[in-house]
Amino acid sequence: MTALGIAHLTSAVVALALGAIVVLERKGTPTHRLIGAGYVLAMLIVNVTALCLFRLTGRFEPFHALALVSLATITQGVLAAVRRRDRWLHTHYYCMAWSYIGLWAAACAESVIRIPALAAAIASPARAIGTGLAIAGAFTLLGVVVLPRVQARAFNSLKT
Repeated sequence: MTALGIAHLTSAVVALALGAIVVLERKGTPTHRLIGAGYVLAMLIVNVTALCLFRLTGRFEPFHALALVSLATITQGVLAAVRRRDRWLHTHYYCMAWSYIGLWAAACAESVIRIPALAAAIASPARAIGTGLAIAGAFTLLGVVVLPRVQARAFNSLKT
């Protein structure tokens, strides 16, 4: 594994851990803001390093496009919280929640490629990309179903 790969993996693990704390922590507190800032920094490193990795095909591939989408989502979520314009909380919540769902999708897709028994079944870059996109699709469906149900709980924690 290269230094770039280690930076990518380390920042991804940090983002997964910090994201879990942010999800479970009461929203709007100084702790939420501090840990959220750490999550954003870790996600920036994850995405920038992802854009520099070309392990599967040696060229730009769908995972690079997803890293760009992740960067845009995180940027929009942070800007919403900083600017605090109309419906900022809704925008911030959905952007940050989707960034975390995307991170889990990427982690699962990467695990499938890295676990030897599973990787053996995915013998080609095309299959790896297809499997990764299928996992991303499954997490998208999960997000569409789960996020609306969790939103009320998140917003209610701000009021109490």
